Amino acid sequence: MKKAVLENLRSFSMGPITMRPFAGDKLMIVRAELPAGSVAPRHSHPHEQMTIVFSGRVEMSLGDETTIAGPGEVVHIPGGVEHGAVALEDAVIADVFHPVREDFLEKLA
Repeated sequence: MKKAVLENLRSFSMGPITMRPFAGDKLMIVRAELPAGSVAPRHSHPHEQMTIVFSGRVEMSLGDETTIAGPGEVVHIPGGVEHGAVALEDAVIADVFHPVREDFLEKLA
């Protein structure tokens, strides 16, 4: 069994966004701290993703759709679909990935 406090995990930065990954064998959760106005540029990856908003509001784009997600809301992002986000205010989210984002773990090494 592995156990961690998400806000105390080691982190890396993606621009102004702080990323705190925690991985099992086939599944990963990443606490992300987004200052207001920060942008996760549109990108795609083969990993299936769920994004859970804990605090703040985030404008999320997926393909040609856009939505605003707030506390307690979850957004599903299929693998291979271009997506991005803009923090409309300071926000804390969790991204869940399957399979594990090895590229994120390498950034902690």
